[in-house]
Amino acid sequence: MASELELKLAATPEKLKKIKELEFPGALSQTPWEQRHLVNTYFDTQNFKLKEVAIGMRIREVDDKWIQTVKSSGKAIGGLHQRNEDEIELTENKLDVALISDPYLQILVEEAFEEDGEFLPCFNTDFERTSCILNFSDGTKIEVSLDVGEITAEEKSLEICEVELELLEGTAEYIFAIGRYLIKELELTLYNASKARRGYSLCERLSPDFYSLQVIELSKGAESEVAFERICFAGLKHWQYYELFLNGDNAHTAVLEMYRALIYLHHMYMVFGGLIPRKATHDLRNNWDWLATAMRPIVDAAKHKRYLNRYLQKKADWDLVESQQKKIDQDVVEAIETFKSLLATQRYNLMMLNMSEWLYFQEWRNFIPEKEQEDLSAPIIDYARKQLEHMLKELKRDLGPKVELDAKDYFKLIARIRRALDTGLFFGGLFDSQKRKSYRQSWIDILDGIRELQMNEYIFELQLENHQREETEEWLKEMNVPVLEAIEQTRKAAFKTSPYWN
Repeated sequence: MASELELKLAATPEKLKKIKELEFPGALSQTPWEQRHLVNTYFDTQNFKLKEVAIGMRIREVDDKWIQTVKSSGKAIGGLHQRNEDEIELTENKLDVALISDPYLQILVEEAFEEDGEFLPCFNTDFERTSCILNFSDGTKIEVSLDVGEITAEEKSLEICEVELELLEGTAEYIFAIGRYLIKELELTLYNASKARRGYSLCERLSPDFYSLQVIELSKGAESEVAFERICFAGLKHWQYYELFLNGDNAHTAVLEMYRALIYLHHMYMVFGGLIPRKATHDLRNNWDWLATAMRPIVDAAKHKRYLNRYLQKKADWDLVESQQKKIDQDVVEAIETFKSLLATQRYNLMMLNMSEWLYFQEWRNFIPEKEQEDLSAPIIDYARKQLEHMLKELKRDLGPKVELDAKDYFKLIARIRRALDTGLFFGGLFDSQKRKSYRQSWIDILDGIRELQMNEYIFELQLENHQREETEEWLKEMNVPVLEAIEQTRKAAFKTSPYWN
């Protein structure tokens, strides 16, 4: 089974024309540009079982040939796509899953067929590809492809206008260099969504999946460095997944999930500080801090929209909610447009490309003395227990049963609780799942209670515009007392529960 490494960038027809006139940095020679017409039909079962297991299957018609390709989703970070693929030439334009040579892919395809029946066409891509091959002095070969066309499904369509850099052989260093050059020279932007994913987005029978960050699956013998990489990829994947929802009706939810991923990554750098030196993540942390600052207005607006929706489920002052919703909706729309503009900037795209390069080449190793790099190969289990125990000590200090806390005190501890919960996401997969879920639930309930207090505080501030302060403060007290009592009972119970990592 071949391994595919690509870098995708979004472009415009005008910029694609300019690319043909460029001299690519570092290239020793370049073949003439050649044009091909590619027509692809993607297949899945009626209930999209292949998508469910992250497998893509297509037949490509090119040069009077039919090529059957099966791909795993692999990794897609900062426009860089790493995945495995199985490819075979067919004698006719008809699927033949028996020809799949990779056992793992074959099993998944066969299971999808057994569970859900035959494979049906679900969308098509039809585009002109103009490509050349760049040759470098060390033998590296990179194919540069300029694709223009469309994706169609169920009478819907999306434009294709992008650049693909594919490593044919040699080192990936040149892919990053050329990608950086195109971002700086032509202000291209990274593309994290494959044509297949965009095609699936057009299928009316396939509703978009909204999911939260989950516990990372690790074995107790997993190396510490491997654990770090998996956790990092999980956070970046969450960020990039919701980046594609910014044009939809749930854009405010997408923004909150992207911010959630940003906080997750921030916690990851902190928790792994004992293994990955802070100087190794300095530039990354500065860039995420810049992004967090830029996101604050839209995050606040999105949170306020969520508070209003939550308040509506209670005995709400409808006039108050309705008038505020109109203002918030406008704020959210404006903030999202500003945010989308930021994601198109050169700084953001270079940041994501640099992050991808940092991960691909494991650049943190440059900051760790060779004799200390042995720690990266040590099983993660001992480090995990140490970090979880450290989090528990901090929670006992700040939220122990004897500590008296009011609503504003809880607001100050949100970051602490979130970091503790994220540490559980990082390492919880190493331990018994039932004990972990039971232990975490108390802290999830506490955090949910604090969000209830935050909502009350927000509505309180709104009511001050039309009500006397004394009357409004009485309302706030009435709303907060039962929530505070519930949180106090829950945190006392939480500290009586034995930690799942012992």
